[in-house]
Amino acid sequence: MAWIKWCFLGVFTAIGTVEASNIQLEINVDNPNFVLPVFAGPYSDRAASIAPEEYEMADALRELLDKKDKAAVLVKLNEFYDLELSAAMLILKAQVLFSLEMLDQAEDTFLAVLARKPQLIRAHSDIGQLYLVKEDYVKARKHFAKAISLGSNEAIIHGQLGYLNLTLHGAFSAIAQYQQAMALEPENIQWQQGLLASLSQAEMYESAQALLKEMLNARPNDSALWLNKAAIALQLSNSLEALASIEMAMLLGDTAPKNIRTATQLHLQLGSYDRAYALMKDSVDRSKIDIATVNQYLTWLGQVGYWSEAAELLNELEGRLKALDSHDKSIFYMHRARIETIQSRSKEAKVFFEQSLVFDPTNGEALLLYAKYLIDSEDYVRAELLYSRAEGIEGSEKRAMLGRAQLYLLSKEYESTLGLLRNVLTLYPDSPGVRDNIEIMENIIRANKSIKI
Repeated sequence: MAWIKWCFLGVFTAIGTVEASNIQLEINVDNPNFVLPVFAGPYSDRAASIAPEEYEMADALRELLDKKDKAAVLVKLNEFYDLELSAAMLILKAQVLFSLEMLDQAEDTFLAVLARKPQLIRAHSDIGQLYLVKEDYVKARKHFAKAISLGSNEAIIHGQLGYLNLTLHGAFSAIAQYQQAMALEPENIQWQQGLLASLSQAEMYESAQALLKEMLNARPNDSALWLNKAAIALQLSNSLEALASIEMAMLLGDTAPKNIRTATQLHLQLGSYDRAYALMKDSVDRSKIDIATVNQYLTWLGQVGYWSEAAELLNELEGRLKALDSHDKSIFYMHRARIETIQSRSKEAKVFFEQSLVFDPTNGEALLLYAKYLIDSEDYVRAELLYSRAEGIEGSEKRAMLGRAQLYLLSKEYESTLGLLRNVLTLYPDSPGVRDNIEIMENIIRANKSIKI
């Protein structure tokens, strides 16, 4: 029997939002897969019977099949017109064509069988597998469903229909088929994974957890199962259980960067900062440079005041600066300037801010940080210029406008402050606090006018 490994395309990725920190946490979970039989061997009496005059040929074909000489089987069958062959022999021909990867010819032959005998279970299940290989999932689902409606009780057909229902129609339509497949083959990992994915996507978390418990009892060293457990825990806002499960997966060998980042976020959220930093440093030490991840790490370290650790992480990267493009170098120097600012080394901070903007003049975050630095240095003219530049960069507009409003307020330019705040409210009506600040500015302006009068 020939076999082809078939991997599900759908990836079960659970995303949990932890309300306390409003951080998006993601877990990479391996997608279910199963072994797809492409060539199932000789005809089945259950599917169709050969004609009496074909008995001698059937014996000869069995000998060739036992020798795995499928090409010789095809040659032998091609000696006859399709109309001369019984449905059983025609199914065999279609299977041989399938196994030799002559998919279009195999499809035509299966369809010819079904035109003669539309109730043949074997023909529906085999052509369903062919359509799976051709990634024509709609047709594959149709034929698997037909095979089951006609009485097929093969676990693989139920499992394949479960996968296709999950892919095409959602989780609820897949659960019953995966359960049936598991009832027939309870130890089959593929059906367990498919049912787990379906239950999780259907948000039937108690059932998913119960199934996971059984699976972990049988395979406690399977890191993918621990990641599934973490994903469900995140959906249920159980950060501690999610973190413990990710740590177990990492202990068992999982090194997916996204999972390590999620573990780091959870450690920060739960206050275990030293472990979070250890994960960051280990991730940077072991992996190729990924400035987006490093940027996240440095931002998180700054949020919890771990400035010396942030500086140490930057030092780890300094020797690899040549490998970075201009944008990434800009981010590197932006963080360097930020750390120098915190450590009250103004001259060094200014130099690094300038370097950051030389490498990428459109780095909105660097423009905003530098402008704030200049405000603290009472260089309002240059700060206003930087805020104006930041307003033209996507993602920085609102903060740049609010920064400029703060600058005008410090300069006691109340009319300008009010006008800018009104613009912010027009563009971003859901901005918290802006309406209150507008009222405050209006009161200040009225008070000043009253004093002058």
